Amino acid sequence: MAQLRNPALIVFVAGAALAAAASAQTAPQNAPSGDPLPPRPNQVAPEAPKPVGPSGRFTPTAKSFDFGKILCDKPVEHVFKFKNTGDANLVITSATGSCHCTVPALQKSEYAPGEEGEIKVVFDPKGKAAGKVQQRVTVVSNDPTSPTTSLTLEADLMAIVNVEPARLVAFGQIAKGETKSMELNLTGRLENFEVTGVTFDGTGEEIKAVIGTPEPVEINGEKMRRVNVKLVYPSAKKIERFQRNVIITTNDAREKEIKLPVMGEVLGDLDVRPLRVSMGLVAREAQFSNTATISSRSGKPFKIKGIKQVASPGRADPELKFDIKPVGKGSVNPAEYTIAIEGKAPNDGFRSVIDCEVLTDMPGEETIKMGVYLVVR
Repeated sequence: MAQLRNPALIVFVAGAALAAAASAQTAPQNAPSGDPLPPRPNQVAPEAPKPVGPSGRFTPTAKSFDFGKILCDKPVEHVFKFKNTGDANLVITSATGSCHCTVPALQKSEYAPGEEGEIKVVFDPKGKAAGKVQQRVTVVSNDPTSPTTSLTLEADLMAIVNVEPARLVAFGQIAKGETKSMELNLTGRLENFEVTGVTFDGTGEEIKAVIGTPEPVEINGEKMRRVNVKLVYPSAKKIERFQRNVIITTNDAREKEIKLPVMGEVLGDLDVRPLRVSMGLVAREAQFSNTATISSRSGKPFKIKGIKQVASPGRADPELKFDIKPVGKGSVNPAEYTIAIEGKAPNDGFRSVIDCEVLTDMPGEETIKMGVYLVVR
């Protein structure tokens, strides 16, 4: 076997082998052959390659238009003009508008280099709330530099009839037997504006409406007419939460009918706090307890005859125990009670509200609902 007689050559070969091994260990393991390496710290990433070859360019004259102040009575139109500034045909695939904004079918979809075109947009403000709005039209084309372009429409909408409060009529909480009223102000632009009628949908107490006499007002230099409408909830008899709609009609054909929700709650004399007694998070088979109070808002004495746990169909609720005690000096004519509630958690997971009924001798409030919320893990 031949032997290497030159020591320098032996060192050179060994060094080359070690360098190759080190280079193999430091090279990226997951980078496929030919993929560019990520930029090093402080190194600027290279720009994306620009399209090569002829292409169309969608260049609008303006990307936005402001209608200014407009009434919410009829649609308005605007035409966006554009030009193909590229060196190949421009093809518009679609032009679609957002809510209340439509784009009629384009006359054509392909435009030669240097050719101009138009996109007509129709904006219908009916049904929208007064105030500033913004709508968009999205144009999709074969422009490689901007395949999707947004065109913007803006407007400051003015109501035909302005209603205050604008959203709803909230009576809030009404004590049983109490009469409560709410007022609406309707301001119209019609020279002889009037409120011609007020009705309510749904069923419930008969809410009365009193329509006032129109009065002239001037808002931002514009002469208008304002009408006050008073809604009167009668002496409440039924304890309940109610939600209906009030329908107001006017003599302005542009806004003949206005509908607003009417909400409220009729409270009885007896007050349960809390209506839902939370037992918190309870361990399985552990004891749980908490308290509630029931009192007369008017201070009228009453008696609690008992508390009944309401069975839940298809569900086995833990049995509850109730300890009822009057509050205050003496217990002959109590107007307030504390109720201690306790029970034992089941062996399985549980998460629900256990319904209960409190039985009293208060006229019209013989049964009061109360819930016990229990979570067992």
